[in-house]
Amino acid sequence: MEEQSGGGKIVLAILGVLLLLIITPIILFLGGGSDEATDPNAPCVIEGTPIGQTENDEKPTVKIPEEYREAVDQSASTAGLPVGIIAAQIQQESGWNPKATSPVGARGIAQFMPGTWAEWGKGKDPFDPFAGLDAQGRYMKHLGETIADLATNEQDKIQFTLAAYNAGAGNVQKYGGIPPFEETRHYVETIMGNAQMEYSSDCEAPGGFDFGDLSTGEWAHPMPNSRLTSGYGPRACPLSSCVGKPFLLKHEGIDMAGSEPYFYAPTELKITYVSVGSPDQLYGSYGNYIFAQMTEAPYLVFEFHEAQDHSLMVKTGDIVQKGTPLGKPGATGNSSGIHIHFQINNPETSVFDRPAVNNGTTYDPIPILRQQKVNIQ
Repeated sequence: MEEQSGGGKIVLAILGVLLLLIITPIILFLGGGSDEATDPNAPCVIEGTPIGQTENDEKPTVKIPEEYREAVDQSASTAGLPVGIIAAQIQQESGWNPKATSPVGARGIAQFMPGTWAEWGKGKDPFDPFAGLDAQGRYMKHLGETIADLATNEQDKIQFTLAAYNAGAGNVQKYGGIPPFEETRHYVETIMGNAQMEYSSDCEAPGGFDFGDLSTGEWAHPMPNSRLTSGYGPRACPLSSCVGKPFLLKHEGIDMAGSEPYFYAPTELKITYVSVGSPDQLYGSYGNYIFAQMTEAPYLVFEFHEAQDHSLMVKTGDIVQKGTPLGKPGATGNSSGIHIHFQINNPETSVFDRPAVNNGTTYDPIPILRQQKVNIQ
């Protein structure tokens, strides 16, 4: 009986070990034993590197000072804005210094002018950071309601509200959006960028994009190891004269240059048109170029310009996978140096199957690429 009992114990022990080996991976797979959540206010991480962080810590540090976390969350909730926007705005206004003052008289953590504080401060000390954050939420909500009729999507609303804070709601109404003031444009761009890069662990652009959802982190770099040589938006005339060509005063994409010998498809694409070199009617402007469209939602349309002569590696009608080399950067067309022009168009843009100048809606590629964890420097 003792031998049978001992044998039974051995069998039970073996069964126990087998069950442990089977169940443990299932628990781990299901996330058992870990309640840690992603911090929505941590710095965006691209290629494993916390942006704006100098130390190589294992984990990104939270940018919002701990003592203000709850107040910032409440301010954002009141304003109806992403937490990152309020946080980036405070960073821009005062650098989180509750005793900050400006040469023009703005005071406190949110830099309210005395007249505005008299209306929104509820009689409290303008240097009280919690009173400032509370007033910030209520005031931003008011501004958002004032300009709401101008916005066609959530991102517009956020940008126009920030512009109203900087330049006044009257100016936003007057110009039908962000006023053409350099200070205001810089203010909005800086806060939008910091909200995405320093106060969002998933790198999502505040307010998203008006073409719908775009899964994060699924694209390849269109030109690895490159540097940004020209950004999106207003620019000086690239030619000797832009008379009759006002479209040249806005850069509809970004330019990238570097040591990489090729440029690549950022996602799966259908090639809708490949130029034929110098005989192409747009060669003088675009150089050698490619038009392409995503094969899946949201079906964004892409353009690649100024490629090297005889370097294009795809043909019209091809479907190429993410990371496929498309050609070599060049200095053809309106170009002063070797680079590639990368452009993203609205999915409703006509799919180009011929030489054509885009007269539709374009998007700044940088926020989209950042959301895809693509590091553009």
